[in-house]
Amino acid sequence: MSEYVDPCEECEEVMQPYLDRALDDIERAKAEAHLADCGYCRKRYRFEESLRVFVRQVCAEEMPPELKQKLAALRTPL
Repeated sequence: MSEYVDPCEECEEVMQPYLDRALDDIERAKAEAHLADCGYCRKRYRFEESLRVFVRQVCAEEMPPELKQKLAALRTPL
């Protein structure tokens, strides 16, 4: 008797490797098929993809010197 695996849970588990393009062809095809059929997971995918774009953009921007000074002043010695 096989155990039921929720396809959305399975999709959640492979979401980051899918975004990283780290899945093999079979896993990728399975994820893409699920994303094509499941609106909820498709929204999660778009959110994760947008979040990655946002983080890349923010990390590429130089922090203003005034903000660096303010953050340095908030540090507490260990």
